This record gives sequence, C-alpha cells and structure tokens, in this order.
Amino acid sequence: MIASTKKMVMTGAAALLAATALTACGSDNGKENTASSGSGGKGVMEITMMNQYTSTEPPSEDNPIIKRIEEYTGTKLNITWVPATAYNDKVNVSIASNDLPQVLLIQDTKSSSIINAERSGMFWEIGPYLKDYPNLSKYNANELVLNNISVDGKVYGLYRARALARQGIAFRQDWLDNLGLSQPKTIDELYEVIKAFALNDPDGNGKQDTFGLVEAEDSGSGAGAVGLIGFQNIAAYFGAPNQWEIQDGKAVPEFMTPENMEAMKFYKKLYDEKLINQDFAATKQSKQQELFYQGKAGMLFPTLDFVITGGNELRKANPDAKIDIVSRIEGPEGERVFATTGYSGMFVFPKATVKTEDELKALLSYFDKIVDDDMMYTWTWGIEGIHFEKDASGEPAISDQTAYTNQVSPLKQLPSYDGALMIWKGKGEADNKFRTMMQENEAIAVSNPVEPLISQTAVEKGTELNKIITDARVKFITGALDEAEYNKEVEKWRAQGGDQIIQEYTQLYAELAGN
Repeated sequence: MIASTKKMVMTGAAALLAATALTACGSDNGKENTASSGSGGKGVMEITMMNQYTSTEPPSEDNPIIKRIEEYTGTKLNITWVPATAYNDKVNVSIASNDLPQVLLIQDTKSSSIINAERSGMFWEIGPYLKDYPNLSKYNANELVLNNISVDGKVYGLYRARALARQGIAFRQDWLDNLGLSQPKTIDELYEVIKAFALNDPDGNGKQDTFGLVEAEDSGSGAGAVGLIGFQNIAAYFGAPNQWEIQDGKAVPEFMTPENMEAMKFYKKLYDEKLINQDFAATKQSKQQELFYQGKAGMLFPTLDFVITGGNELRKANPDAKIDIVSRIEGPEGERVFATTGYSGMFVFPKATVKTEDELKALLSYFDKIVDDDMMYTWTWGIEGIHFEKDASGEPAISDQTAYTNQVSPLKQLPSYDGALMIWKGKGEADNKFRTMMQENEAIAVSNPVEPLISQTAVEKGTELNKIITDARVKFITGALDEAEYNKEVEKWRAQGGDQIIQEYTQLYAELAGN
C-alpha cells in the first residue's frame, strides 16, 4: 500500500505556498531518498514520486492496484498526488526550490521552465538506457515520439505513450440506417451525410430539429489550438500539414497553406447552410457531447475510443441508439490523419534525488516491470474478484464498473504505456475496433516536423500569437471576415512575432538535418 506518509496536495494558493514543505518530495529534509533501499523492509525499494490525479479524490491508501504493483515489483510507493488543475504550478515550484522526488511526472514538457531545467542538467538523460529494458524498448522507444520529446537531440524523460493516430469521426449508425446511407469514405460523402443528418429527419420525429455535426471550441492555448475541436480532422482530409511543414527548406505554418483555406471553406459551408450548431465558438466540449447524447446531432469528431465511452452515455439516453466510427476519409492527397505527439507527459529523474546511475537503473527496471504482460493485464482489467470475473471460457469481463472507475482508472497515471493499442478478446468488437484503427492509422499519420524544435519566440509569444489565428479562423467560418481580411490577420501574426518563429524553426530544422 502507499506509504503512510503519503501527501495529498490540494488546489489553491495555500498548496503552492506549502509546496516546499512537502517532505515526500524533499531532498533537503535530512534524509537521502534512494532507489535501492527504503523503509519498506529488507529487499524492498522505496520510490518517491509526484503525480497528478483527475478524479474527484486522489487514489486512496488502500487501493488494491497499488498493493498489486508493490507486491509485483518489490517496492513501496510514496506518492504525492496533486490535482491536475494545480499540477503544472506545483511542478514549477518544486523545480524552482529543488524540492524533488525521485520520479517526477512532467505534463507541460515544452514549457520554458522544463526546457531550462533539462538544459541545466537537473534531470538524467535516459535515452541511451532504453535499449537495455525489454518492455521500455518495445513500448517507449518509438523514434518519432523520442524525437518529439527530445530537447537539443537528447531524451530526458520516459514518455507516457499514447496512440499516434487517435482522431476520428463518431456518428449515429441508426440514423444512417434510417436514411439508407452508407458510412462516408470521401469528403463529398462526409458532407452529404452531415447534410442528411440535419435536413432529412434522421430520427423520424417529423421535425427538422437536428444538426448534422455538433462542434465545440478548442480551448487549448498552445500552438496546436485551432479554434474548434474537429478542424484538424477536416484539415488533414484536405491535405493540410500537421501544424507546420517544410517547403523548400523553409518552415511554413499550416494556417498559411491553401489546404487550410479549403478546410475553412468547408466549415463555412456547413455554417452557412446551418448544418452545424451556430454557437460552436461558445460551445464547451461537455455541451457538445451532451447534444450528441440527447439526439440533437448526428456526428462529432472525437478520439476513436469515444465509441465506448460515448456509446455508453448515448445508450443511457436512448437504448435503441447505435454509434459507430470511421477514421479514413479520402481527400485530394488520399487518406491522411494527423499524428499526435505520441505521448502525454513524461517521467523525469532528478539528479538531486537519484544520485547514481545504479539508482536510475533500478527505477527504470521498476517502470519496465509494471508494463510487462502480467501487469498490462492488470491495467486493462483490474483484479479478479474485485474488478472483473471470468466466464466459462476464461474470458474476463468487468464485473464492478464503479470499483474499476474509482480504483483502476486513476492509477493509469503510473505506467509509461497506457495499453490503448492492446487487443483483448474479452474487450468486445467495438472496443477492439478503435484499437485496431489506431494501429492501422499510424501508416497514414502525418507528423509535425518542428515538434522537437524549440523556438524561443514561440515559447514566449506563442499563446498570444496563436489566438490571432484561432480568432480569425472562427470569424472566417461565421462570415465576420472574408478571405482578404483573414489574410490580413495572418499578416498581423507575422508582424508581431510570427516571422521570427518561422525564421527560428527554419534555422533549427536545417541544423537538425545537418544542413
């Protein structure tokens, strides 16, 4: 179980003021933290860690998954759980005060504070070690992802792997059936389905009261924010680059390409014809999904695993509703999807608390062990008799969804591989369908070529500059700007620092390529 000294950091200013006093993270509290021994008893390795939680409450001390990890790995976990809403602030305070655990989860991997900490030598460089661990070399050594997470060509963190090709289209299959339509395979067919869902009474209630597509604002503030959630799907279908591309050796942002304009025109057509919710720019993602569950809209652009979570919610509202997903839509350049970064945060190992190479290797061995086959089964199903039972054929099935949600799901913050691509017979057709799609779509996933590059101007001004473009994109779709006025906003972006970002990415890319 979690050590009795486990800390739970609460939100608010008081938590940040008290951060330096949290002994679970401290290296200056008169006791040296080591990865080779600890208070857990002979042969037990104590590991101090700071991690986040997104559930209502942090994992409890008697969580059976923690006990399972500790028994399986011969460790005692001393985890400081921090609410996700306060996590980045807590990390910055811990780094500034050098009050660090042996294992620190970093979520904002490209922030200036993290980059500076890496360049200063605060964390171990772990890239050269990954090949020595069978599971880490299998699950956490993808060259594209390692490139994305690197700083100056060096890998300082064990990334938490996520599917590279997660995005897709979820829709009401029963509405398609009612209208005698097939699942869309091209951009034109996608438009026709959206139009039919809005205009042809797909739910059979005799009223024209549905949207074909329900959209929501993209509230992200980073360089990847695009103004509305599904835009990147459509941009990919039209052949736009994934945020940036290199043309004749020069970095070019996606929003300056003709393919981006075609994607915006597609959305503008949906808006003008009232096939999409007219208040999309003020619609939160939770509201977007609620409208889908309520049968007010027939389509949205989520991650592919929405077929499970969204399907469950949809059937609560309408037991006869059917949901399905597609991910490959043919456009001018064939079938394309945008690659994600391939990770969600990373674990770093501070040199202040992991003092020797042997201690680092012991920690890497722990991470390697918790994603071997037996533990992957645990991450997927939980513990037999508590979270799942087996049927007569030996196939597992979740038996207590509440226990699974409260005990297993929050602990998925701990392994470096989330198992999203693991195929399990007992998961069922829909579950394995999205996993298979994610695997197969890696072959057509378009990456962002500047992801591993660090433009200082983008770090300092990226958020405010990005807002110029996201606002202009929404205004173009809603008709507040025409194409010439949109281009003027792009020129504003360039004049206020965008040209400097282009120059820096161009130079950095050339240096990385050895030119």
